This record gives sequence, structure tokens and C-alpha cells, in this order.
Amino acid sequence: MILNSYRYIFIVTYARSGSTLLMSLLNHCADVCIRGENRATLYYLYRSTEALRDTFRRGQSGGQDAPDRPWFGAHEVRPARFRRQLLNSFVAEGLNPPPGTRITGCKEIRHHHPFRNDADFAAYITFLLAHFPQARIVFNSRDLSAVSQSAWLKNRPQEQVETMVRTCERRFRAALKAHPGQCYWVDYDACIAAPQRYGALFEFLDLPYDPALVAQVLHKKLDHHPRK
Repeated sequence: MILNSYRYIFIVTYARSGSTLLMSLLNHCADVCIRGENRATLYYLYRSTEALRDTFRRGQSGGQDAPDRPWFGAHEVRPARFRRQLLNSFVAEGLNPPPGTRITGCKEIRHHHPFRNDADFAAYITFLLAHFPQARIVFNSRDLSAVSQSAWLKNRPQEQVETMVRTCERRFRAALKAHPGQCYWVDYDACIAAPQRYGALFEFLDLPYDPALVAQVLHKKLDHHPRK
């Protein structure tokens, strides 16, 4: 099973938080391949698995084995098998780690609008930690004023940006409290001011920390514009 061939790191954040830099830092470690954004694909896979699990529960209540029943056949669906195959496909085709990869995962910035509420986000985080082997989640945050003045957001209404940041960070704090051994919070501004702070993150992720390599990555200018 390809899902069990790796351990996983997921960078969970919001737009313009410095997550591309964080992804780059981790990808400079040997045997690590953290992919970029995928428009919250994992969240929608989670919702799919929950939908089929709910279908199965309805089938277990009985009375759905006749072909004229609204949930006909619900008792015969296989939610656990569906979930395993779905996540295996995501790793194989969505992440597609190159040969030699030991740790994979992805970063995602869409943790505000797609989610129905805080409870939905909490259940999603629990799902990731439960079904991806040795999964670790890194929450990335940045000063609100810097986020609101960055490219793609500086022309948005201030209240929209503030709602995004406040909502996400509230959800991140709750998840960190619920899963302290599997989640870690990175403060972008604090780490840029004192790069040695990244050492604690690398220790949490059980990755070798090389201050010179971190300095090299921090000095490289990032290009967020797509190349043709």
C-alpha cells in the first residue's frame, strides 16, 4: 500500500503567510518532497469519505435493502476501503513523490471559505492525523498588517483579510491544543527575525537542522508568478 510507504508533513496556513518559504526550507532536506497547493483537494477527499461513512450508517439502521427504498444498498457500501483507496490515489497521483522520497505531503492556504465551521475544520485535522502514517501538521502564521499589504491581498477590503486570518488562526490554535504532539505553530515574523528558531521546528519534525542551509534558503528571492 503506497500510503504506508511514507511519513507525512502538511503545512496548513492562509494566503501570503510565508508558507512557500517554509515549504522550500523543508524541501532542502534529503528525502523530503512537500508539494505545493492543490486547491484543498485533501479537504474534499475528507468530505467524500465522511459522506460515504454517513451513507453506511444509514444502511445499518435497516430497511434499505429493497430496490424502492431511498437509500437502497447503503448497507453494502465499504467506507473504510473507499477511504484507503482514495488516499492511496492521492499520494500516488496527487503527490507523486519521486523515487527515494521518505517524507511527503503538501502545503495548503485554503482553510477559511471551503470549511463549513470550526468543528468541520477540527474534524478534518483529526482525519489527516488519523489516516496518514506519522503525520505532522505545521501551522504557519504571519503578522496581519504584513498579510494585508502583500501582493494579491493589498487591494482586498481590510475586513475580508482580517476575517480570513482571525478565522484560520482561531482554528489553528484549537487544533494545536487538541493535538499538541502532532502539530506545531510557526510564527513567520519571529523566525525571519531570528532564523535559529527554525531549529525547534526541524527537531519536532525529526529532520536535520543546518543553519547554513536555512540561511541560504532565506536569502533566495521567491518567485510566485507562474512560468509558461
